[in-house]
Amino acid sequence: MKTTLYTVLCVAIRLGAVLMAVDILEHVPGLFVFATQAQDGHLAWGVFVIEGVGLLLAFALWTWPNLLAWWALGRNRHEVLETSITVDQLQYVALSLVGAWMVIRGLSDGLAGIAYLLLQRHVAESTGAQYLDSTNEWHLVIQYALVALAGAALMLGSRGLVGLLRRLRGYPDAMIETDPDASTTQDG
Repeated sequence: MKTTLYTVLCVAIRLGAVLMAVDILEHVPGLFVFATQAQDGHLAWGVFVIEGVGLLLAFALWTWPNLLAWWALGRNRHEVLETSITVDQLQYVALSLVGAWMVIRGLSDGLAGIAYLLLQRHVAESTGAQYLDSTNEWHLVIQYALVALAGAALMLGSRGLVGLLRRLRGYPDAMIETDPDASTTQDG
């Protein structure tokens, strides 16, 4: 495989832009609930403007990754990267990285959810208010745990998934090779 450092960085920037947009969109429903509970119109608009600016930044990074890549690389942008990695190996690495990212994201968000629940309980006990166990937060903690488990399964099973993808891609070719009439000719 032969490519340039500039191309690899552009792909990485676009991937980061997609992850940024998904992360922002993931938080919008929670922010909407928070804004309606706060009953402060200025706060609600401020939160949504900040999220909108984040989405515009993600869109700009997706549309023009070359500006950031050009600035980051300087004179090295035409440096050629050449490696003997096959497509299957590249897919294996990519799926493993996605799985690792899911594990890290699930664990960090799950721990943050547990910390939020503990903080909420502590505040309720210290103020004498009744603690309402937020089942929504526990559902989120369970969801993040499942994301971490799915990421671990993807990371550990990526080699088998790559083999399955290879077999699916090669399905028409495999049928032609195993055709019992392939030895006959049509000249005749």
